[in-house]
Amino acid sequence: MPGRSQPRLRRTTYRTACLALAALPLLLLGSPQPATAAPQSIKVGDVRVIFSKRGINLRSKKSTLGEPVASLGYGLRLKVLAVQPPWLQVRTLPKSGVKAQTGWLRSWETLQPSAMAATAKPAHFTSGGGSGASSREVSAAGRQLTPNAEKKHRASRKELAQAYRLVDRMEAATAALSPEDALVFIDEGRLGGARADYLRPGRVRASPRRAAPTRRRSRGVGGLLGGLGGEAARRAGLGSTGARVAQTAIESATELADQVKVSFTPQQEYHLGRAVAAEAIAKYGVDSSASRRRYVRLIGESIVRTATGLPANFGGYHFEVLDSDEVNGVSGPGGFVLITRGAVEACKSEAEIAAVLAHELAHIRSKHGESLVRKSREFPGFIKGLARVGGAAAGGSGGGLVTGFAAFLGQVATSMAGTAMSHGYGRALEFAADREGTQLLANVWYDHTAMRSLLGRLSHDTHRHVQGASHASPAARVTALDAVIARIPAFGARDVVKDARLKRFRSTLGRSGPLPK
Repeated sequence: MPGRSQPRLRRTTYRTACLALAALPLLLLGSPQPATAAPQSIKVGDVRVIFSKRGINLRSKKSTLGEPVASLGYGLRLKVLAVQPPWLQVRTLPKSGVKAQTGWLRSWETLQPSAMAATAKPAHFTSGGGSGASSREVSAAGRQLTPNAEKKHRASRKELAQAYRLVDRMEAATAALSPEDALVFIDEGRLGGARADYLRPGRVRASPRRAAPTRRRSRGVGGLLGGLGGEAARRAGLGSTGARVAQTAIESATELADQVKVSFTPQQEYHLGRAVAAEAIAKYGVDSSASRRRYVRLIGESIVRTATGLPANFGGYHFEVLDSDEVNGVSGPGGFVLITRGAVEACKSEAEIAAVLAHELAHIRSKHGESLVRKSREFPGFIKGLARVGGAAAGGSGGGLVTGFAAFLGQVATSMAGTAMSHGYGRALEFAADREGTQLLANVWYDHTAMRSLLGRLSHDTHRHVQGASHASPAARVTALDAVIARIPAFGARDVVKDARLKRFRSTLGRSGPLPK
């Protein structure tokens, strides 16, 4: 595995320059490499953009010693003329009052223009749905855990109504986060490594709504319910149209029941994740410190933008801080990560906060919550209840269908949230999330030993650490991480980078003086 220090070509360039100009070491070594883009990912003809608020120098030749041709400011667009890693020859694109310039700069000083695009609106604002379900909506409602079901679930408990409003605010805060602020945060902390541009993972479209199956089910709960439902509708005097609606509803509900036994669609994951987040917020509330919540959100945004392998989802990734002194974290399907104020306060570096977030992201990426729900003793009952919800449509009630889906949504979300809040994942899944989270830290150029450091302290301060009966102890998790850490090259950030991260950690969280060991 290659080291995590500067790329070989750049080290060679620096050695040569240092020998030639030994009197100017600060000039050559004072600015560490943010390594925004992998040179091999850039092609001639690509359009790039300057993202540093400090601006950069366009040089006459491929060297830090090259004479500056021009100073390029934030947001200026460039066309790539030649690629000679790590250098790019570029020409500035036309801009009012600015003469076009041609010269050389380093690949990591630019990125794709789309990285600066505004974050998409929360998915639940655009995914459709209403407060009820008409006959025309029965088939569509039967195939998804839709906004209709969410609204019914949202109204089922008074505390959930307020919690969902805070989930809405959580998503709105992600959408309102300035791309410029996120990119500056990444640049100042020199996060990302030499791999790819700072693009958020993509959004997937809503699952296609297939036509209701026309083939009668010959066996199982679906076939039985389908026949009984259609006959009940005819006896109720609903006529052929009402019978078809009832039959469609039952087949839709049964098809959904069969499908979720195997996996949730991205849209279902999104609504489940919102429900899990609402359960956690209903229990703990949201931290009152806007600066702490924004800081955690920026760290999470940086991980999401710089990591490789985080999957696209339906609603994006969102981060929040819960109002609790416990050291705990909750992750919901579809990209929802919530950690407690106590977890933030237990951390002694930005990297340790990143470690907590990376651990929860690992649970999401590996679908640990969904896996445990399907293996639980309650899940067969959830499925049977879901398979029965089409029966309400036999009496002509689309609202009963939505109520049934809402009940299923609430049951699964409560189970997932309870597992997360009580640390009920079990030893194997916690070890797996620690391993994957540690690799994720190394991937985004945070200190990959941060999770081990935090767990090492928690092993001596367990009264603040929530631990379920099946959950691995912090000490056991430390031991399990040793072998993982040994296989990752040592973290080699320069002192100037460490100081920059420590400065913003202290200033944001009000820490002062030397941090205790």
